[in-house]
Amino acid sequence: MNQILDLCEKLKKAWEDTKAFLESKRTDSGIVSDEDTATYEKMEANVLALTREIERLERQEEMDAKFGAVAGSLI
Repeated sequence: MNQILDLCEKLKKAWEDTKAFLESKRTDSGIVSDEDTATYEKMEANVLALTREIERLERQEEMDAKFGAVAGSLI
């Protein structure tokens, strides 16, 4: 569980940094340069990767609990 909480904290910070980066790079017309778009997309990919890892760990915990309960009932 601590690993999930740690990743959730990293995810929260990464997302806040990603949003702040994007907002700081928008021009008055609302356009973001190609270079800044590429940087944003890398940051966003990191956010999505963290999200997927948290989801995997949560599913793993659910399966561990489910199979642990099944194994316990067989004893």
